[in-house]
Amino acid sequence: MARFKKSDRRAILLVFAAVVIAWGSVLIDRHLRPQQAMLTSLEALSADSIVLDSIYNRVSLTPAHQQAQGRYDAIPSPAHETFPFDPNTADSTTLLRLGLASWQVRSIYKYRAKGGRYHSAEDFQRVPGMTPEVWNRLATVIQIGEAFRFYHDLRPEKRDSTPRHTGANDSTRYPRQEKFTEIVVLDLNTADTAELKKIPGIGSVRARQIARYRDQLGGFVSLQQLAEIPDLPAGIEKWFSITNVLPPPLHINKLPAAQLARHPYLTYAQAQAIVEYRRNYGDIKNLDELRLLNLFTEAEEKRLLPYIVY
Repeated sequence: MARFKKSDRRAILLVFAAVVIAWGSVLIDRHLRPQQAMLTSLEALSADSIVLDSIYNRVSLTPAHQQAQGRYDAIPSPAHETFPFDPNTADSTTLLRLGLASWQVRSIYKYRAKGGRYHSAEDFQRVPGMTPEVWNRLATVIQIGEAFRFYHDLRPEKRDSTPRHTGANDSTRYPRQEKFTEIVVLDLNTADTAELKKIPGIGSVRARQIARYRDQLGGFVSLQQLAEIPDLPAGIEKWFSITNVLPPPLHINKLPAAQLARHPYLTYAQAQAIVEYRRNYGDIKNLDELRLLNLFTEAEEKRLLPYIVY
């Protein structure tokens, strides 16, 4: 076998080195290309996520966000709208635009489907999960429709003593409300509005307030409960007594949360907690069990006690 010359061996080594370098570059290129492609796709996905988030949350991208696409802290937070609405008629789209969570919207729909109504702005505060931040923003824009309001005649009673002329008879006047001239004790649970208006200081509005609150409670069990009605004259208790106290039972183990929450002594959150407690532990046998929920004080339990049936 012929031996290679020194110059030939050198040429062979150079060719071999060139082959090795070429093959190495191919391997390196194959290794790095998938990583570069993955990084490119991740950057594109990050940029797309900002655009999609802006669409679904109705948030427009600011120039700063457009320049910072791909950064994890560049995604804007949802912007909620604030505008007048009626919680009795607002649809799900409206409620979501106002910043309520989807599960809160479902709760509102269920409450309305069962006959629940929001008669005042304060009633809407009982929506489950309502936070002070959301409530402070929405409280001033809630507009209860006329059909859903309790009737409040806030106009002062007219006591004009001037005659109403009818042409032929100049002495015709509207009769003034007859008032008691001395203490007459009425049964607080049976007196109608006509009797209530005979008490000095009680007009049509306050008589309706007393009758309405009595209906909401299911009957008064104490004269001190009159203090829970705003703007009643001081010392009004002396005109009343309470006999035959038999308030309609509040079936704490049977009623759904929407009906329990209609009682003035229960908020919607407390009513839901009662229903959840029944689901987890069975029927409530004693009102003291409610203290485990950390939603009831001892005073709240005490005033509920006369109305509860197990």
